[in-house]
Order: sequence, then C-alpha cells, then structure tokens
Amino acid sequence: MGIFLTVLKILGIVILSILAFLLLVLIFVLFVPVRYKADAVITETDIEKDASEILENLSANASFSWLLHIVSGGISYPESKEFTLKVLCFTIFPPKNKKNDELYDEDSYETEDSSYEPEVTEYSEALEKEEGFEAKPDNEDNSETTDGLDSPQSAEGNEDSSDKKDEKDDLADPFDYEDDTEGEDSKNFIDFLKSIFNTIYKIIKIPQNVFEKIQYTISRINAKINMVKNTLTNDIFKRAFEVTKKQVLRVLKMIIPKKFHADFLVGTSDPTITADILAAYGVMYPVLVNKVFITPDFERQRIAGKVHLKGRITVFTIVWAAAVLYFNKDVRKTYRRFKKIIDS
Repeated sequence: MGIFLTVLKILGIVILSILAFLLLVLIFVLFVPVRYKADAVITETDIEKDASEILENLSANASFSWLLHIVSGGISYPESKEFTLKVLCFTIFPPKNKKNDELYDEDSYETEDSSYEPEVTEYSEALEKEEGFEAKPDNEDNSETTDGLDSPQSAEGNEDSSDKKDEKDDLADPFDYEDDTEGEDSKNFIDFLKSIFNTIYKIIKIPQNVFEKIQYTISRINAKINMVKNTLTNDIFKRAFEVTKKQVLRVLKMIIPKKFHADFLVGTSDPTITADILAAYGVMYPVLVNKVFITPDFERQRIAGKVHLKGRITVFTIVWAAAVLYFNKDVRKTYRRFKKIIDS
C-alpha cells in the first residue's frame, strides 16, 4: 500500500509540474510583449537625373524579439531579403538544409555534362522495337508494289469490281434519288423557317426578360437598403458599435509605435508641389509634432530621409478584445443581422 501511494505521489507531482510549466508558458505568451523596431534610410538622391536610383540608395531593417531575445527574427534590405527566425542561437527559418540543397542543385547544374546528344539512329531503332515493326529496304518495297500492279490477279479483281458497279448502276432507279433530294429540300426549308421564327421570338422576348430581371434586382436592392437602415437605427447596433469601437481603438493604441522619428529632405521639379507637401504637413502638425520633420528644397529636385520606429505588441490585449467582442450579445446579434442581409 505504501508503494502504491508513493507511485501516486510521484505521478501527482509530475502532472502538477507539467501543468505549472504550461501555465507559466501561457502567462509568458499572453503578458510578455513582442518588441519590434524598424529603420530605413534613403541617401540623398537626385531625382532629376535618375529616379530609379531611389531603390538602390534605400536600406531598411526590421526586427522583433520576445522574452529577452530568446525568440528573435527580422528581415533586411538589400543585404538579406529573406525572413529569419531564431530561437536562442539556433536558426529555425530558413532551414540550413534548404540552403545546402540549393547550393548543391546549382553545382550539379553547372557540372552536369550537357554535351551528350542521342543519335537519331539509336532513337529510331528503339522506337521500331517498341512499336513492333522493322524498317524494310526500299528495294523490297518497290518490288512488292510493282509485282502487285503487274500481276494478273490484281487485273482480274479490278475487272470484276467494275462489272459489279455497272450492274448496280443499271438496277438502280434514277427517280428514287430525285425523290429523296426533293424530300430533304422540303425538310430543310421547314427547319429553316422554324429557326427564323424561333430567332424572332427570342429577340422579342429578350427585352421583356431583361426588364423583369432589372425590376427584380432593384426590388432586392431596395429591400436590403431598408433592412440596413432599420439595423443602423436600432439600439442594439448602437451599443454594439460603441463596444467594437472601444476595443478596436484599444488594440490600435497598443500596436502603434511608442517611438517614432522621421526626417525628410524633399525637393520636387515644381515648387508648387513642394508647397502642397508642406501644407499637408502643416495640417498634420499637431499629430506629428516632434516626430516628423520635413526640410523643403525649392531649387533642386532631390529626396533623402531617415525613419526610426519602435513599439511592442501584447497578445493578451488582442485576446481580451476578441473575447469581449465574441461574448457580447449585441455584437453577435448585429453580426447575424448583417450576415442575413448579405445572404438574402
């Protein structure tokens, strides 16, 4: 009995340890934020000479990390255009085997001997064996054909066949052929008239069908518009809209970068366009103050810039917002109402 209780005790400790570990991992995933940052630099480029140099002078780098850089990854341009994912010091994506396979394939294609070309004779002999026939010499074919033409049996056969054709032509009634052709002509004429009447009927019927379809479509659209109006003016929709707006704004506020700094040098071919850009910047200045700076150049056509941003994303905020929207009765009723309107 003591051994049995000891085994149960060990099993209980193991199960509790596994549950505690899973709970700890779940807490880390939900509450430890994923930190991200991005940097982009465009060196000064003369747009007037060559606008395609913008991509050549562009360099960007985006990366993320989670839990003291235990999980990290990112992508950079133009050094490495492939996304990388690392756990501790081990590269999970892209796998190393894939890179080695690509290198091996390239080497094999380069070292492969492509000078070999199969001869036509070898191919023809193999084809003859597969098809089950062999090529005959030209002399034998000519001899067989000439023998067949000069043989008396073939001549007799030709005479017999010509005699039989003459007998059949004599026995045939010439008026039968004429009667058949007249009947076929009358049938073809009747079918032709039927096709003309059917075409005229369809031409007359098409506008009526089109009008009925248009009328039916308009009635459906009016019915859906009335249903949407009734839904938007309902108190259930108003409460659902407030809840959805609150949760969406909460998620967006969390995702938006906490640090953002951008500095641009802009010069266009037309000074009025540069002035329009500054006017738009002035309108957005209360939002972009101490974050975005634009230096205009009214003399030269050039562009340069530097962007730096950093932020974090917490999974718990997204999960909480999704749970609130999913279990809210007003949101679910509104969702079913719009789905019914779309499917009707």
